[in-house]
Amino acid sequence: MHSSSPKLTSHLIQCNCNQATKPLLSRAISSLFETQSSESCWRAKQWLSKFPEPNSQVYYDLVSLPLTTASQSLKQIQLDLPRTFPDEPYFSQNSPGREAMRRILIAYCKYDNNLGYAQGMNFIVGSLLWHASEVDAFWLFVALMEDFEMRDIYLPNLPGLYKHCQIIQLVMMEFLPKLHLLFAEHRINCEMYCTEWCFSLFAGVVPVTEMVNVLDNFYRFGWVFFYRLVIALLSYMEDKLLRARDSIEVLGPLKICRKSQKEWKQFLGQLEEGINWKKLIERANVFQIDESYVRYLLFNFDQSNARFKLRRLTTH
Repeated sequence: MHSSSPKLTSHLIQCNCNQATKPLLSRAISSLFETQSSESCWRAKQWLSKFPEPNSQVYYDLVSLPLTTASQSLKQIQLDLPRTFPDEPYFSQNSPGREAMRRILIAYCKYDNNLGYAQGMNFIVGSLLWHASEVDAFWLFVALMEDFEMRDIYLPNLPGLYKHCQIIQLVMMEFLPKLHLLFAEHRINCEMYCTEWCFSLFAGVVPVTEMVNVLDNFYRFGWVFFYRLVIALLSYMEDKLLRARDSIEVLGPLKICRKSQKEWKQFLGQLEEGINWKKLIERANVFQIDESYVRYLLFNFDQSNARFKLRRLTTH
């Protein structure tokens, strides 16, 4: 089959990454003449450089193939598309952004028909489309699923979610022991507040215009960065959470997802005056998590039991 659909060319990246690298005067002049590009920005190309070269024809073929299975996935995609970055005109009804997102999500259902679609994927794909061509966005998404093992999160019984939540709780014991104890006293598991963050790689939490900082760090550091960001977010909220009187008051501030730009500014203002997502992410990278220990834990996770297979050291 050989069909390079002309519809794929309608998607244009929305970021200004390429412009931001130019001197101020040059940026002002070029903005008068340059139009938005259908090619990936330099950041997306940098993310892609870590993986095999994207195969355009495979993606075109997936788009052209009929979807004979996963009808439930298709129904859920249709429901989730209008919920994805609803404040952004580029993802409004019948827009190029939404149509590109639809094609990628359906193509992934064909690519991995044993998994299909799960909620959260839509926000990740939308974030990638902000910076990447449609083909590149698809393969960057595949890299997250396969190379970074995000696929585990969406499997039946959610083994990947429990894996990462257990590691987060271990990290909390080290960096935020008082908060860890508070959560234990109120019987608050990590899954109660971290599921949305994990399923969307924070894209359901961070505005699409700010997701570049999350993606940059995740493609560089993997899950270690994710844990750092969770700890950074909790550290800013620690004093407020420690004053909570019950589990409802603890969980309330942590239920942050899919808010408008105005609400995001209000939320960040509650963390610290003058804070923004970039500064929050910079704060995250201050936490020195033992990467070798994290890799050891990830390698020794038993999906069937949702537990770590940690070997005991023997002495002679």
